[in-house]
Amino acid sequence: MVAGMMKTKKIRLFAISNAVNPEMVSRGVARFEQMTGMEVLPWDSTPAGPRHFAGGDQTRAANFNALLQETELEGLIAIRGGYGATRILEKLDFEALRKNGCFVCGYSDVTALLLAAWQHGCTRLIHGPMMQSSWGAELPETAIRLETDSFLQVLNHHENLLPSWAGGEVLQPGEAFGPLIVMNLTLLDAMLGTPFLPSLAGAVLALEDVSEPAHDIDRKLNHLRQTGILSEISGLLFGKFTSAEDSEFLPEIRREYAALVRGPVLEEIAFGHCHPGLSLPFGDAVQLNVASDGFQLTW
Repeated sequence: MVAGMMKTKKIRLFAISNAVNPEMVSRGVARFEQMTGMEVLPWDSTPAGPRHFAGGDQTRAANFNALLQETELEGLIAIRGGYGATRILEKLDFEALRKNGCFVCGYSDVTALLLAAWQHGCTRLIHGPMMQSSWGAELPETAIRLETDSFLQVLNHHENLLPSWAGGEVLQPGEAFGPLIVMNLTLLDAMLGTPFLPSLAGAVLALEDVSEPAHDIDRKLNHLRQTGILSEISGLLFGKFTSAEDSEFLPEIRREYAALVRGPVLEEIAFGHCHPGLSLPFGDAVQLNVASDGFQLTW
């Protein structure tokens, strides 16, 4: 094991959204184990279910709940995102997840699980890499190493959450303190009005998305405005909104909605659908300090 890495800890993989690519997962497991020193326990490749889900709704939920019965499990890492997590939230055993105490890591569609889990009192939630989409993808070695380092730093509670490589530009100065809620914008929009949306009053909200046109990003941010969420949060982090159609309109859109937030706002932070991408602690209390000449996010 490489010096400075964590002691070997046992990891399970889960798929609550779309079907997985076994070859990519195997490549990801080998790379993950080599880079972290952790052990990924045997995983099942459930045959694709209807509409390319990783099995039917009941199967995906049952597979996830079964993992929560294991003891001495360090964490659960999502294999991939896609679509389907919101369909099974009411079938997931969040009480068992809370009692188990293992960490849960993922992004994209998995943010629905993270938000619902936080609402149910679960901790050790990480918005971070997934086995197929990150470690198993054809990405430059430098990008994977940066993502892995960020993941390990969150596990080890490293104080500084925004290293220089993660970028970031100031939209609005100020100070904020509150739980860090890191969401895919489409998933947050889909959860508005459901029993799985907790109050976000006082939160530091971080938003990103992929392949969404500028007008749809505008529509969803306006939905957050109309529900009162943007006026209730204490700070806002905008991600990169990767592969957005009509992206030339995004700077104006971000400025418009930043003005509705009472606290600090940053844009162009590298998390979610970009590589390298940051890992961030989901639901933990953080301090965001933004000045005209610099910024810091700590916990």
